[in-house]
Amino acid sequence: MTQRPQRQSRSEVRPRHRSHRFYPRLFSFLFILAAVVMIIAMVNGNGSNNNGQSGDALKQLLGDRLGDRLQQAWQKQLNGTEQNVSIAIYSPTTGQAYRLTRASHGHKFHTASTVKVGVMTALLLDNNGQLNDTENELAQAMIENSDNGATSTLFEDYIGGKSGLQKVYDQVGMDHTTVSSEWGLTTTTAADQVKLLNNIFYKSSLLSADERQQIYSLMDNVEEDQSWGTSAGAASYQLKNGWLDYGSDQWIVNSIGHVTLKNGTDYTIAVYTDGSSTMQDGETLIENLAKATAKVMKDAKD
Repeated sequence: MTQRPQRQSRSEVRPRHRSHRFYPRLFSFLFILAAVVMIIAMVNGNGSNNNGQSGDALKQLLGDRLGDRLQQAWQKQLNGTEQNVSIAIYSPTTGQAYRLTRASHGHKFHTASTVKVGVMTALLLDNNGQLNDTENELAQAMIENSDNGATSTLFEDYIGGKSGLQKVYDQVGMDHTTVSSEWGLTTTTAADQVKLLNNIFYKSSLLSADERQQIYSLMDNVEEDQSWGTSAGAASYQLKNGWLDYGSDQWIVNSIGHVTLKNGTDYTIAVYTDGSSTMQDGETLIENLAKATAKVMKDAKD
């Protein structure tokens, strides 16, 4: 009688089936782990050149999103207002500048007393950062007290007037700024002024560290009654404001500077306005824009 082949017991076949399931799961786990490691490396900007490029792309994306939020916040503040406005900021976190202009094509914004930061820059460059007692006194009066007489003296007798200041603006790359022989009527844009501010508050190939510190100190000590404007919403700030009742532009009210928020976020900011019926209207508009900017910048970091 032929014997049947002996059947394998369950205990003999289980190990073989279990091993077949184990390896695919192991490979899947290792694949997922490798993907997670690559994503972390890209976010942190570590690893190969390709990962570095991915990190740059992520930074660009975050910067673009910040720009969208700023545009929305600024437009909201401008709803229902009629003044002409040019606003710009630079974020060292994203390495990007953001701007918005609401004005008719070809409209010119006048600097008023914000031009005094440019005059101070020119004075330092002309003297290799070494100012005598008279120059220091005039510079302090010009920035901290917004003294027009001191400004005129420095502009006409120390930095070479219109051509001397224009040379500095050209060196900074302020292509949309034109100096007037009447220094307060110099025309500019907020984006151009941010370029100058970046040379003062961040890295500069034009100004030395000592020269930057001298301007910083003066803008950090403006008189209390001139501490309005871009300072709104900031924990600390350095600024220079300008205001002028001029012809069809009515009140020209401007504010430029550097602000730091409570969470450590900092940026340069410039706001130029005209068309306000009163100086207070211009101040209020600038401060509303400054507060809206501070909220967006704070939320972006938090």
